[in-house]
Amino acid sequence: MKLTYLGTAAAEGVPALFCRCDFCRYARKAGGREIRTRAGALLDGKIKLDFGPDSYKHELDHGLDYSEIHSVLITHTHEDHLDVDDIAHRRPTSAHFPEGEPPMIVYGSEAVEAMLSRVRSPWLAFRRVKPFEPVDVEGYRVTALEAVHCMSRAEPPTWPVVFEGVARGRAEEAMFYLIEKDGKSLLYAHDTDEFTPADMDFLAGRKIDLISLDCTNGRLELEYIGHMGATENRRMREKLIANGAADGHTIFVANHFSHNGLLPYDELQALLPGFLVAYDGMAVEF
Repeated sequence: MKLTYLGTAAAEGVPALFCRCDFCRYARKAGGREIRTRAGALLDGKIKLDFGPDSYKHELDHGLDYSEIHSVLITHTHEDHLDVDDIAHRRPTSAHFPEGEPPMIVYGSEAVEAMLSRVRSPWLAFRRVKPFEPVDVEGYRVTALEAVHCMSRAEPPTWPVVFEGVARGRAEEAMFYLIEKDGKSLLYAHDTDEFTPADMDFLAGRKIDLISLDCTNGRLELEYIGHMGATENRRMREKLIANGAADGHTIFVANHFSHNGLLPYDELQALLPGFLVAYDGMAVEF
């Protein structure tokens, strides 16, 4: 498998839109790996992971051709992970395909389906996925897991959150994905806080090859539920190794960063021993 990180930032990007904080001013000056677009990734050139507002830029920057992509896995409907207006351009008048072209299938939750319901195109389709129910996606076994994310601000949940369908205290059913093929496996865990007991039970003993963890909070220690930072990433790594979901050969990657908790790249890497720190354009083969 080959995973390419097309974008590695949270919703506001890095440097953040309109921001004059110290890190954003540093990032503008330093450039390179300090510049981060909104998160998204591509597996083996076939499966797009999320389709956010910087997807078109990623296509140009990396020489991609989205007309050849037929599978998109959406984690949740937040604007940095799902840009419906851009996906809607896969329709007549906006795009042209030869007769018989198969549709691009978007996989996701009921909330994703609702957002896509206004798009009508012979070249776009939707398939509902549910946590812990595997589906075949172009020969890959894809299983959604329940993300601790999309919490309702009106009813802040206490931990542990009770998950029954769309969980109490969640505004929508957010998910992340385990993807398996030919003895290789990827866990792409964005956006989520530390995993639920059901997730941990499902993943136990799997010895996953690459685990990509949400690190939105970076160096910050925050009490709200919905994202992780470096401290939670280190703790999740220990938990996943302890229950056999990972082992000494597993590649751990920290990804999806907000400018609020960022450090210069080398300092952030020092904060995350045992991890690769993702940057825009980073490709990992495993």
